[in-house]
Amino acid sequence: MSNATAESLDLLEHTPVAVFTLGVDGTILAHNAGMQVWLGEGGPEGGDGLRGRNIVEWLTAASRMLYETQVIPRLLERGRLREVMLEIRDGAGERRAALVNAELRHVDGRSVAYVAAVETTARAAFEKELVAARRETELAHRRLVLLQDATSALAVANGLDDLGETLVSAASRAMSTAWTAVRLVHTSGQAGAEVRRWGDHPPGVLLDARPAASAQQLVCRDVEQIALAAPQDAAALQASGIEALVTTPIVRMMGERTVVLGEIHCWFRRARSLEADELESLRALAAQAERVVDHLRLRDQLQHHALHDSLTGLPNRVLFEQRLQRILERTEHDGVPCAVLFLDLDGFKGINDRLGHGVGDEVLRIVADRLRRVCRVGDTVARLGGDEFLITASGMDDAETTRFAERVRSVVREPLDGPAAGSPLSASVGAVHWRADVGRVPPSAEDVVAAADAAMYRAKRAGKDGVQVDVLGG
Repeated sequence: MSNATAESLDLLEHTPVAVFTLGVDGTILAHNAGMQVWLGEGGPEGGDGLRGRNIVEWLTAASRMLYETQVIPRLLERGRLREVMLEIRDGAGERRAALVNAELRHVDGRSVAYVAAVETTARAAFEKELVAARRETELAHRRLVLLQDATSALAVANGLDDLGETLVSAASRAMSTAWTAVRLVHTSGQAGAEVRRWGDHPPGVLLDARPAASAQQLVCRDVEQIALAAPQDAAALQASGIEALVTTPIVRMMGERTVVLGEIHCWFRRARSLEADELESLRALAAQAERVVDHLRLRDQLQHHALHDSLTGLPNRVLFEQRLQRILERTEHDGVPCAVLFLDLDGFKGINDRLGHGVGDEVLRIVADRLRRVCRVGDTVARLGGDEFLITASGMDDAETTRFAERVRSVVREPLDGPAAGSPLSASVGAVHWRADVGRVPPSAEDVVAAADAAMYRAKRAGKDGVQVDVLGG
């Protein structure tokens, strides 16, 4: 053997590339020391130590499937293989990746694969880190876009409803939730503090009447953490298939005091890692909400005052006619009849003159409460001003309209308490009933109110404390 040949063989033996030959059944026929280093089997010395063993002994499960279903069939079909990534577990149990090239040759009447495997464990790890970093960058960009979109939407929000719906949409998109709900404590002059809600929550899961007082974000990544953090709700959450949740408070710092204005609730069907940047996105949404909530509350209050009577809290004529117009359109479309009642109080002027405006105002509030009580969900009670009230109701025929008008008259006649006790009070009620007829032009809201007003005056002229019912257009 020449010196050049010996040097070449020595180079092949000790090169940091695993070079070996395989039978088509995977048996190792020959190999260099680099293969033993790659497989972690005995180091570079003892070059014959792996002969007769099968390469699949070291392949991971995924690589073995790839080797048996694609690598060998492709090698037999094409005679060569280029840059296939395979992963093995070395003698210490560590995963190691290699880029494999192979040529199929026929030697002494049998097929032999000549293989070179270049270890790429560090490269594969780097590529995984690169992919993970790219994914994190894409997620961060996506969340930034979501926050920018939410900021833009909140900047033009038209009241608390827009705020709530925007927060629900943004949180759902940012977190890929199964359910999302937003709650805000809303303070109004008439109803005091109430909790407004948007979005939806898991079936069977009931939220507390008011947001929790805690200013800390509640994070439960799995059912075990839910059981520890919210043991009273764990069973209901489990029954609804909830395995993770986040509750993010909307808070305001007032000196040393923290005030909870509301909450953003997110529920998930599967356990979640809930990374720090995801949780920060929710906190950023909550912070944006805190900055605009007062402005939107003021806007809602101004809209409410523009459409409601300040004394009783009832809708005023403008809002009443808006709602009545929608009912008339629905009647025309669906054929469901509707009715409008016009009330004028009998005896109120005497109470007001004799006992003063303060007592008169209280009587008007009592009447408003009584009318709310006698009406159904979906009916609208309004105050026109003075001692005049309007009611609209749908789904009533002629006889039902008459009975309803009598109930209204009766509830007004109930004895008064307080400073007005013993003072007589009744109502003259004019009612109109309308059912859509084919070929007949539907009336406007103003037409219906005017017709009910005319019927009320007939009740007045008939002796007061009575009811007059008309069929509109009949």
